[in-house]
Formats: sequence, C-alpha cells, structure tokens
Amino acid sequence: MSNDHIRQARAGLTQVIEPADALGVVASKAWGPTRLLEIIQGATPTQQDWKTLVGEYPQDGQFARTLRNNLGSAIERWRRRSSYLNPDQALRYITNIGGRLMIPEDPEWPAALADLESTEPIGLWSLGEADVPEVDQIVGLVGSREATSYGTQATRMLVQEARKMGLTVLSGGAYGIDAQAHHQALEATESGLATIAVLAGGLDRLYPAGNMGLLRKIVQEGLLITEMPPGMRPNRYRFLNRNRLIAALAHTTIVVEARYRSGALNTANHAHDLGRTVGAVPGPFNVPSSAGCHRLIKETPSLLIDDPADLRRLYGSFSSGQQPARDREHQRSFDILSTEEMLVFEALPLHARTNVQHLCQITGLAVPSVTGILTKLSRCDLAEHNEHGWRKARNTMA
Repeated sequence: MSNDHIRQARAGLTQVIEPADALGVVASKAWGPTRLLEIIQGATPTQQDWKTLVGEYPQDGQFARTLRNNLGSAIERWRRRSSYLNPDQALRYITNIGGRLMIPEDPEWPAALADLESTEPIGLWSLGEADVPEVDQIVGLVGSREATSYGTQATRMLVQEARKMGLTVLSGGAYGIDAQAHHQALEATESGLATIAVLAGGLDRLYPAGNMGLLRKIVQEGLLITEMPPGMRPNRYRFLNRNRLIAALAHTTIVVEARYRSGALNTANHAHDLGRTVGAVPGPFNVPSSAGCHRLIKETPSLLIDDPADLRRLYGSFSSGQQPARDREHQRSFDILSTEEMLVFEALPLHARTNVQHLCQITGLAVPSVTGILTKLSRCDLAEHNEHGWRKARNTMA
C-alpha cells in the first residue's frame, strides 16, 4: 500500500482519535491505519482482526484481554466523532498553507517518539521547511506563563548557550518562558534549526493569539508541529497531552520557572517517565514561580541548572558536528547520566544478558522508566540489546 493511502488514513485517524489515546495507537499498529479507519467508518472487525490484535501481545495475556474488552467501546467513541472525518480536506488545507502531515512511515519521522510506545502520535501536522532533528540535538525549555525578569534572563542565557552549541530550542509556544525561549532562539545568528514550537491545537488556529506574530516567524525560520488536524481547538487536556511530545523530542528538558503545580512540571514528569534528563533552574525561595523548580530538585532526580555551561556537560559530544574518539566518548558518557539512569546502567551485566523485569526488581523503577533509560543508554553506546536481552556495551569498562 502506498504512503499516500496510509497518510490519508492517518489524517482521518487524527480527526477522530484524541492524542495519547493508547487504544487508538495500539489498534493502528496491530491492524494498520487503513483497516482501523475502515472499522471506524462502519466495518465490523473480523475474527482475524481480533486474533491479530491479541497476537501483538503474546507474552501479556492480561493486557490482551483488557485491550479486547475495552476496544469495542473505544471504537464506538471514535465513531461518534465521525462528523469530523474529512481527511482529504485537511490534507489539501495543510498543503495549501505550505505544511504537511508527517507519519511514522516517513523517513523523517522523529525516531525518539517511539519511546512513547502506546501513546506515540498517529501523525504530526507541521508548518515550516525543516525536519525535526535527532533527539540529541534538541533541548526543551519550558516554564511559567508569568515569567519574571529573573526567569526571562535565565532563559536568554540558556538559549544563547544552546544555540552556540548548535542545539535546537524546543518549547510550547505559550506566553512567558516558552515565548522567551522561542524569541531568543530566533534572534541568535548561529546556523541550524533555531526553534520548534509544539502546539495543542490545529495549525489554522494558532494559539495564543497574543503570540501570533511569534508563531508566524517560527513558521518562516523554525518549525511548528501538532498532533491536532486543522479545525481543532487547543482544549486544556490537549495541552497536557502535548507536553509528552516536548518531553519525548528533547534529550534534556529544563524547567526555568514554575509554580508548585504547573504544566511545566507535567512536562518534566513525562520526561522522567521516558528516562530523559530533566533540569531545573533554582530561584528566590520566596517567589511562587520558583516553587515548582525547587520541588523538582528536592523530590525528583532533576539536575540543578545554575549555569548555562551546564548544557555542555549534559550534551557533551552530541552538540558538536564531529564525533570524538570512541574511548573518549565513553569516558565522558557517564557524566550525562541522572541518578536513575546510573542505577539502571550499574544493574546491567557485562557478559550475560538480562531483561526489563529483572532490572525493575533490582532498581525499584517502573517498566516505562527502565525502558526509556535503556533506550537512552543504547543511544549513548552504553548498553546493547539482542533477542536474549540487555547488557553493558563491551567498551564501557573504565
């Protein structure tokens, strides 16, 4: 089947399945997007369809039963949204405004999104000429919509350092710290993709309205992406679901300012779950917009960021255009690991193989955290995997 037919099907699925709907993602992977759309449009799942679905999880019978018991009601839920189904119109619109729909079948699909597993996006609508860089070339900067002068200055310093390193600055396009991160990235003169904004609504409804000029400039010099098709507005739950994309696409997410409870902390929590690095900028202890950062530093394995130069320690050789000698690369790779990442690394055997469940027992971490950390260790050439399990990479011995 051609990518055009798959793209059309995925466009339709984004119109009826909300972001982070695990049942939709699992069904689209098991049945394929075209068959899932046929079922949403009225086709009855065959016995073979159900066998295929359950066969995706041969080692987890309980999950397969749960999936089968709940998928019927999910299909009915998606069918009730069929009035939104018009993939051809959405694809024509995005093409007419100079955008596109990226899908997992495309070679430029961001590989880092696979770490989201059952909440991986069905597709990404985008505006801008560039592709999304590799995860090791992206830094996420998020924070309060009520940015203080301190937060603004900290953001500016971090962005300037990031751009000097050739990193792309990723944020959510909102007021406050997000907007400052995008502004500063666009003002930098360094080459490479300056900034990416991940939005919570359709690209025909750029939000917030007060950032319209900024978002349009990002289209010209950066990249706008969203899971939502044209016509969909940015509801509150879509903002929360959007945060997981920021966490997944960035090697490190830094919270510059945040209240004790805020959307920025939600992004940080997603990053922790994925095994990504999280940093937090400390601030005055009597300022509400610093409370969330202090909470991250005290209660989670977040790194304290008090100097823009910390970015060079976190990214190391990733930010340079050249690969250093392999021995030196491994010698310094340990410096970028968080406490939890180091726990998993130390639990890996050097000669034998182990599995995720055993690593969870040793480290006390949940399966999603261990899985995400293993992915990062593999990317850093610190761990290797085959059909028999995981172990340390051979050349990681000190």
